[in-house]
Amino acid sequence: SKRSQQSGLYAANEEWWIGGYGGSTDSAAMIGDDEGGQDGEEGLRFLDAVLAARPQLKPRRAVDAGAGVGRVTRDVLLRRCETVNLIEADSGWSKRSKVYLGKKRAARCTFTCARLDCLAALEPDTVDLIWIQWTLQYLTDRDVVRSLQHLAHGLVKHGVMIVKENRPYGAARGDRFQLETPSGEEGRYDITRTDA
Repeated sequence: SKRSQQSGLYAANEEWWIGGYGGSTDSAAMIGDDEGGQDGEEGLRFLDAVLAARPQLKPRRAVDAGAGVGRVTRDVLLRRCETVNLIEADSGWSKRSKVYLGKKRAARCTFTCARLDCLAALEPDTVDLIWIQWTLQYLTDRDVVRSLQHLAHGLVKHGVMIVKENRPYGAARGDRFQLETPSGEEGRYDITRTDA
């Protein structure tokens, strides 16, 4: 059945993310290399451009959806927001994020261990900014839509949701999507959509 197939895909991802990409640092385990600092700088520039274009947005409360070890929280969100709720499916990464962030930064955060596809709708008017990066690719289309709706439910009137995902590369650019399955090279479910 479709439900058991989906459960199998998600179970493969849970197993894969225990170690992530590997590497000698938490950042490398999250993104596959040590270029997290550069990504953080680019993310901060992008957020600053969004804030400049939307002066009515005063980002006090943020959500880092699919937070992993908290790299985006540390390098981007806590530089512009008072508090961040890190939502991460893997309990190991959620625990590691408290150490990764350090005591002062972690004190400004809450930590929610939950899969996005299982997350209940956020309380209305509780979040100014939602950041989702390199996470939706691990969800089926139906779960992507539901997750985005549940997250957006918490946004304040002028709130913003930022979604950063990969796009197909190489020969797959002209295709509708690029799909990795648990039996493939990476051993996980990963769909890269052209409309990301």
